[in-house]
Amino acid sequence: MLLSRHIFNFCGALAALSLMGIAVLILSQIGLRLMGSQIPSADDFAAWALSASIFLALPATLIHGDHIRVTSLRQLLSPKIGHIADILAAGFATVMMGWVAWAIFGYVSESWTYNELSQGVVAVPLWIPQSAMVLGSALFTVAFAERTVRLILGRPVEIQKPDALLGGE
Repeated sequence: MLLSRHIFNFCGALAALSLMGIAVLILSQIGLRLMGSQIPSADDFAAWALSASIFLALPATLIHGDHIRVTSLRQLLSPKIGHIADILAAGFATVMMGWVAWAIFGYVSESWTYNELSQGVVAVPLWIPQSAMVLGSALFTVAFAERTVRLILGRPVEIQKPDALLGGE
């Protein structure tokens, strides 16, 4: 499970690089427009980078406990019942994300099969930018499966942050 956590963190780094790519693209586009030029299909590339940043960040944010969760009901349950509810919720999320990953894979494989191209100035095979969605959703499914197993085994499910980073002493 340690290897998977390194893979999830690597995907988080790729998501951060995607966001940096958007910033560089926007700043370059501003500079070029001031000089009377532009980057062809810049909006397409920015949209694809945004999609990649969202999907690739999903597994890393889950293992770091940074996803938004509704814990109001969970706090009302006893520790034992709450633990069972956590296991059931993680298992359900694993199944649902598996289905989502499968559906996205089917969508991207159709783009590959029919050789779909973007309609911008720069024609890009759509399966290339869409692949980040497949990778991110598949790894998110694996992260939820790992979370479910960790809950069943009673192991920590999230990477603990050092107190110094949280503002502790």
